[in-house]
Amino acid sequence: EIAHMAGAGPPQWRFRQIFGERDPSEETAEEDLISAVEFNEDGTYLATGDRGGRIVIFESSEMDSVPRSTGHARRERPRYADGEEGMVARRSAASRVEYRFYCEFQSHEPEFDYLKSLEIEERINRIRWCRGFAGSRCLLSTNDKTIKLWKIYEKTVKLVTS
Repeated sequence: EIAHMAGAGPPQWRFRQIFGERDPSEETAEEDLISAVEFNEDGTYLATGDRGGRIVIFESSEMDSVPRSTGHARRERPRYADGEEGMVARRSAASRVEYRFYCEFQSHEPEFDYLKSLEIEERINRIRWCRGFAGSRCLLSTNDKTIKLWKIYEKTVKLVTS
């Protein structure tokens, strides 16, 4: 959540939503610290990268009203009659958007650069959403050495029982 009044200085960030369960006496591990955050272009997805090389993607609660598709078909984002400006105003005023877990994956592993005799951390330095083909969602992630392109899609899993 951002608390900001016109002319009142820089915005103040506050936690509004916490994921998972954590004991207050528990120390936060270094690899669990977030090192990169990026919203997609319309704010329906949020990707975070951490120092352990993991990427976690969250989906906006606004997507509840949009039916899930099968395969690679694109889900349309929620539309607002008053355009993007109205969407931002509504989000900040009335409907507090919350995010829920969508998926998690290991993006980078620790490496060793033999030419420079240097250990490369798995820490995610930057995440960037980009447009894929046929409406798919793609994500770029980078550490100090490697850039990776990920295609994010939904896959229907069938359970076979005997």
